[in-house]
Amino acid sequence: MISYLKGTVAAIAENSIVVDVNGVGYSAICSARTLNEARENSEAIQIFTVLNVREDAWTLYGFISERERFWFNILTSVQGVGGKVAIAILSALSDEDIYNAFLTSDKDTFTRADGVGAKLATRIITELKDKIVGKIEAIDGAAPLAISKSGVVNDVISALSNLGYQKADVLRAISSVKTDSEESFDALLKQTLSKLSSGI
Repeated sequence: MISYLKGTVAAIAENSIVVDVNGVGYSAICSARTLNEARENSEAIQIFTVLNVREDAWTLYGFISERERFWFNILTSVQGVGGKVAIAILSALSDEDIYNAFLTSDKDTFTRADGVGAKLATRIITELKDKIVGKIEAIDGAAPLAISKSGVVNDVISALSNLGYQKADVLRAISSVKTDSEESFDALLKQTLSKLSSGI
């Protein structure tokens, strides 16, 4: 299995790049984020990869970070989300957008991606939200707020929004809170307000 490629960018197309690795060109389908990085760092680039093997084709997907590859792998575990749709999601949404969508069960966020309707977005949220926290902890080496506490989370978001805070700022702050499964509304509200006050 090809885990990553390190070399120079030989060509960039609409949705793919060719990475020259010691004289061998590897073509990989990429998100808009990875394509932008390739344009800015064409002389020396490393992309993480996933090789999709089917009877009629071998398709290599490339990602600028292990986090992006993680999202691709977990998104494609959902029925109806193939490589093309997963790449569209990664092109339309940032890491923060995706995490916050799971945090708040906001299916509308996923419909911003080409090829994702309300039904598929609901399936993504339903099937994946309980799988996200442990995976993210393993990658980040930190313990972000547990999605399983979305009821308390939504109450805190609602309360702070009613106080005049911008929802985007609240989401950013609340997703950076480290907590345990016994966190109360008051404790979570206090921690989130502290993050907002510090400019996070």
